[in-house]
Amino acid sequence: MKILQAIMILLITAVIITGCASSNDKTNNTFELNIYTSVYPIQYAIERIGGDSISVKSVYPPGVDAHTYEPASKDITSIAKSDAFFYLGAGMEGFAESASEALKTQDVELIEIGQHEELFHIEDVNHEDEKHEHEEEHAHDGHSHGDQDPHIWIDPLRMLEMSSIIKDKLIELNPESEKKYTENFHELEQDLLTLHEQFINTLQGKSNKKILVSHAGYGYWEARYGIEQIAINGLSSSSEPSQKELIEVINQANKYNLDYIIFEQNSSNRVTEIIQEEIDAEALTIHNLSVLTDDDIRQNNNYLSLMKDNLEVLDKVTN
Repeated sequence: MKILQAIMILLITAVIITGCASSNDKTNNTFELNIYTSVYPIQYAIERIGGDSISVKSVYPPGVDAHTYEPASKDITSIAKSDAFFYLGAGMEGFAESASEALKTQDVELIEIGQHEELFHIEDVNHEDEKHEHEEEHAHDGHSHGDQDPHIWIDPLRMLEMSSIIKDKLIELNPESEKKYTENFHELEQDLLTLHEQFINTLQGKSNKKILVSHAGYGYWEARYGIEQIAINGLSSSSEPSQKELIEVINQANKYNLDYIIFEQNSSNRVTEIIQEEIDAEALTIHNLSVLTDDDIRQNNNYLSLMKDNLEVLDKVTN
C-alpha cells in the first residue's frame, strides 16, 4: 500500500510540474482568492463567508461518490495554481492524502479541516440514559464510536464549527477582508442555528427514531437528535456488509417495523435493493451533501434547502 501511494505521489507531482511549467500565475486575478475544495459543504461555507469576492470550485464533478472519486490530472494542476485547497481529510476523500503530499512543493495553501479533532467528538447529548439499553442493537449500525465519521456537516452545529474554522483560515489568507468575512459568517451562523432549531422542533417527542439507511453517514444525527441509523454499508459507501450482518440488518428492520429504506442521491447499491425487496420497504432518498447533483445545480439547491428536504424525510420515517 505504501509503495502504491508513493507511486501515486510521484505521478501527481510529475503532472503538476508539467502543468505548471508554462505559467506560475494564479488562475484568476479578478478575485481576492481562488480556492478549490473537496466536499460540497466546505464549498458552501466558503461561498457564504467569502461572497462574490472569492472564486471557489469543488474538485468533484456533480453526482460522484466522494469516497472513491479520483480527480483528473488537469484538476490537480488547477489546484496547484490556486491560492488554497480546502479539504476534509479524516478518510473522506480517497485522493486527498496523495494529492496533498505532492502539492506541498507548490505555492498553494493546503488546509485540512479534519486536523481539528474537536469536530469529530461525539457525546450522546440526547439519550445518554438509554446508552446501555441499546448498545447490543448497534452490532451493525454502520459505525462504532471508536471510528472517525467524516460526515460532520449533517449536524448543523458541527457545520457551524467547521464554518468558523474556515472563516479564520480565510482571514489568514486575506486579512484585509476580515470585517466582511466576519459579517458574512454571522449571517451563516444564524441560518445554521435556525436549522438546528427546526431539527429539534420536528424530531423532539418522537419515540421511534430508528432509520434504515444504505450508508452509515448519519451517526452525528444520533448524537444530536437521537436518530439511530441502522446502516447496510459502512462509513464508506463502497464497503459492503457480510452475510451475517445482512441478516442482522433484516432482523432489526423487522423487529422495529421499519417501513422505509433510505437511499442516497449519488449512489445505487444492489445489496440495499435486495434488502428493500426482502422487507418490502418503501424507498426514500436522503441527500448526504458530499456533492451536488446536476439536478441540484439546475434547481439552485444548496446546503440549507437540502438539509430541510432531509428533515422532511426524517419526519416521515420516524414516529
